[in-house]
Amino acid sequence: MTRLSNGREAFLPKGNRLKENFYAVKSIMKPLGLGYQKIDMCPNFSMLYYFENAELTECMTCGHSRYKPRTGRGKTRGI
Repeated sequence: MTRLSNGREAFLPKGNRLKENFYAVKSIMKPLGLGYQKIDMCPNFSMLYYFENAELTECMTCGHSRYKPRTGRGKTRGI
C-alpha cells in the first residue's frame, strides 16, 4: 500500500482523498467495522499473490522471489 501510494499522483485525478499510508487507511477502517485483506505483490509490480496464486513463492512473470532471503538471525539482505 505504501509503495503504491508513492506513485499515486500519476494514476489518480487531482483532488483525490487517498490516504498517505497503510496505517492511515487502517485507522479509518477499524472504527467503521470494515476489515481488510493484505495481498502480497511482486516487487516488479508484475503480479499479485492472490486467489490461485496465493501459495506461490516466486513471480510467474519475472521469476522474482516473493520473500526477502534471510542471512541469519532475522536479518535480511537487500535485493
